[in-house]
Amino acid sequence: MKRVRQENAIKRLEKTLTLHEANTELTQRILQDKKLTKTDEEIEKIRAKKIERAKTTIANTKARLK
Repeated sequence: MKRVRQENAIKRLEKTLTLHEANTELTQRILQDKKLTKTDEEIEKIRAKKIERAKTTIANTKARLK
């Protein structure tokens, strides 16, 4: 049960990571939903941090699966 949940979380995170790596559109949509405005530089910084966090989470989750 736990393993299935972890595997599904990895798939979901990988999909999100792909979207973030593609361009800044997802980050901009998230900011719009929160009614926030940021400069392009700030958006890129946020996107980079989201990518970094997602990669770390995926690596940690995969390590715990084994």
